[in-house]
Amino acid sequence: MLAIQLQSKKTLAHLLLFLLRGLVFLKQKVGPLLRFISRPFFWVGFLILRRLIIPGYRFAFFVRRHVARVLLPVKNKALYFISNRYAIHGTVIVLGAIVAFSNIRQSEVRAESFGEQSILYALVSPGAQTTEIVRASDVRLGKPSSYTSDPIIDYAGDVDTLYSEDEYTTTSVGTGAISTLPSPQQKPSVAARTHVEEYVVQSGDTLGHIAETYGLSLSSVLWANNLTGRSPIRDGQKLVIPPVDGVLYTVKKGDSVSKIAKQFGADSQQILAFNLLESVDALTVGSQIVVPGGEPPKPVVRAPVANIFKPTPSVPSAPRGSAEGVGKWVWPTDWRVITQYYGWKHTGVDIDGDYTTHSYAAADGTVIYSGWRNGYGYTIEVDHGGGLVTRYAHHSKLYVEVGEKVKAGQSIAQTGTTGHSTGTHLHFEVIKNKKFQNPLDYVR
Repeated sequence: MLAIQLQSKKTLAHLLLFLLRGLVFLKQKVGPLLRFISRPFFWVGFLILRRLIIPGYRFAFFVRRHVARVLLPVKNKALYFISNRYAIHGTVIVLGAIVAFSNIRQSEVRAESFGEQSILYALVSPGAQTTEIVRASDVRLGKPSSYTSDPIIDYAGDVDTLYSEDEYTTTSVGTGAISTLPSPQQKPSVAARTHVEEYVVQSGDTLGHIAETYGLSLSSVLWANNLTGRSPIRDGQKLVIPPVDGVLYTVKKGDSVSKIAKQFGADSQQILAFNLLESVDALTVGSQIVVPGGEPPKPVVRAPVANIFKPTPSVPSAPRGSAEGVGKWVWPTDWRVITQYYGWKHTGVDIDGDYTTHSYAAADGTVIYSGWRNGYGYTIEVDHGGGLVTRYAHHSKLYVEVGEKVKAGQSIAQTGTTGHSTGTHLHFEVIKNKKFQNPLDYVR
């Protein structure tokens, strides 16, 4: 009997030892694999716990501890009155009545002007609070043009690529090479094209050079490829080249020639003629057409609501640059929306405008250049004495000739988008002794 008991205990000990060795073997062989598999779950759980659960619990506890004492009706009867159901119901009824009354006042509802008469639209709309338009008469009278007092917006709108490292950007002024005004429609001589082409970017190419090679404005090339004036290009990249200046548009359901013309500010007859359309009903959904002379609608620029209630300080007019040039300086164009500032290789300041705005002499001086200047397009340069010259670029029309005397605020050109420009605006430079200066140090 004793022998049997000893044998049983020995067998049990062997089984336990075998089981223990098996566990050790599993730990050695399977343990690292399990740790490797479970490691991502562990770190995810740890991050969730540390970044979400614990901060959330602390925040909830903080809110509960500090807010509860304020919201208790016994401690604050005023808040209790506001939070009771009757006050909430009354507020909802009043707001509903205001909205209904505002809608009833609308005599006509159009998709493009929907909601413009609402209170919320008045608070956040980009009207006079965001873009101040100064008329030509104001500039001639020497109205203060202070970029520190007027609401100026900086957004990626109409700019140019006139950077200091570009070969066509120069501090050389004058020479009087062009004394007569060229036609605003004059462009590099390029064979007429009727179809969209594809161009493969080569080493050393720039967007401005490609556009000039094909006799197009830089804007047209940018629009056709969904690029901006700051977009980089790389060797081998394929670019779509439109046949003429304008917009390439893919016809959508519900489109009409008149609708497309209105959308892009173009002429319906030109669209029909260029695309060989027999009638206004000949559009095919999904087909691509060319909109000659068209421009994409500009995005609406909205100012933060806080800026609307910020009063505009009144800054008295002061002579700027009088120690550098001659007389009082004035703002050089009608609008005051700066789309690109001086610096980071940009040689001047870009000021937004359209074909109804003009450029004005920033100070008294003599016209020393009037004509086409490479990437600048149609350009005016005015010498103010003391080695100081101002340059006005990208115009559609020029009003003055070389040798003509101009006064501060005198209209000298019409805003355009010639040269290396992505849209209608004025590129304004100040050059002193063949060095670019910050124009905002001279005009304001």
